[in-house]
Amino acid sequence: MHARHTPARRSAARPLATRHLLAAAAGLALAGSAAAEIAVFDKDGYRFSVDGWVILNASSTRGDEDANDAFRITSGDSPNLIGFNFAVPETDGLKLSSRLGLRINPHSGEGNFKNRGNVADTASKAIDPREIWARFEGDFGQVTIGKHYSIFQGRPILADASVLAGGFFAYDNANTGGALGAGSLHSGYLYANFNSGLRYDSPQAHALKLAVGLYDPSQMGNVFLPAAGLASKTTLPRIEAELAWEGEFDGGSYTLYADAVHQRAENCRLPDGSSCVGGDAVNGRGASLGGELKLGAFGFFASAFTGKGLGSALMFDYDALDAEGRERESKGYWVQATAQLAPATTVRLSHGRTRIDDTAATPGHEAKGTLAGLYHGLNRFVTVYGELGRSEFDFNPAFGRATDTDYVTVGARFMW
Repeated sequence: MHARHTPARRSAARPLATRHLLAAAAGLALAGSAAAEIAVFDKDGYRFSVDGWVILNASSTRGDEDANDAFRITSGDSPNLIGFNFAVPETDGLKLSSRLGLRINPHSGEGNFKNRGNVADTASKAIDPREIWARFEGDFGQVTIGKHYSIFQGRPILADASVLAGGFFAYDNANTGGALGAGSLHSGYLYANFNSGLRYDSPQAHALKLAVGLYDPSQMGNVFLPAAGLASKTTLPRIEAELAWEGEFDGGSYTLYADAVHQRAENCRLPDGSSCVGGDAVNGRGASLGGELKLGAFGFFASAFTGKGLGSALMFDYDALDAEGRERESKGYWVQATAQLAPATTVRLSHGRTRIDDTAATPGHEAKGTLAGLYHGLNRFVTVYGELGRSEFDFNPAFGRATDTDYVTVGARFMW
């Protein structure tokens, strides 16, 4: 991550993943707009507070053909948030807390050609409860139960300065009803997503940190290919784990990490009811590693992943299998450099690539994405920013051909 502006102290009611997300917002993406939650009640060990953000981006995309030209006004990579934090008095040596995080998309929903698909769609009219969890913390570390941000490939998106700004549209397809920004997840890393499960984090005071999670598994298939194989039966949880080492030195700090994931899905069938080419069961598995360096006003983040049955953007259920039900191999890397020009102003440059291999039944592709951004905090609550980007596919599965798309985004965020 880049050099960060120190945020106000936050309540103990916030889990590791959420603290990372808000730290990314306050320091990584936007030097100068650190904001603290609003304390509503704090007495006798009982605590209740509220936090959140409102984001709006205006994005213009220009592609090599009219089909991927667009102008959109959306919330970007992260929908708008209102979060409620709860804690009760320490009991039997345990700190007990919980969080409810509600996301709301700002899409028009009606009366707009590009949003007409949102009529009665959750993309514009529903509240998305991405976080609902409880945490138990003691000398042993932290145990989190419920729906929360998962582990594998979680760090790149939290490090991405576009996580609370603009970024790319997924597969450069801005002309869809529910299109949001998608950071660089199609060109450099995969989206970890918010999943229901059980997570353990080792004590945060130690330099060496371990995180292990058991999560609700996904079906495995390919949304780009209606006639593709689908493995619809899950009998075991998804397993994710991370090992990280954090340290400090004079003038800076560093983090090194490695993480992994494994999931199995069964009853793999083609649309005609026959078994997939690889058999009844498919396995998704992957590994990634990366590191972060902060040195004064400068920051650098790098990550790389490889796997099979993961897909090229959203894990497992997006394009994990080919047309005949084979697990697809994919890999990628993403790097970002940042510099704090002034206490309230940060610039960044990032580049990433994702490659999903060809199979006998389905063509693969390579996607490249480069983003430059300028982020300025008007005060500790409000940030404005601009981003320029270019995204290239040698074969874009959303369009069925090669695409080159240029991005111009301006936006603002209010965060409390």
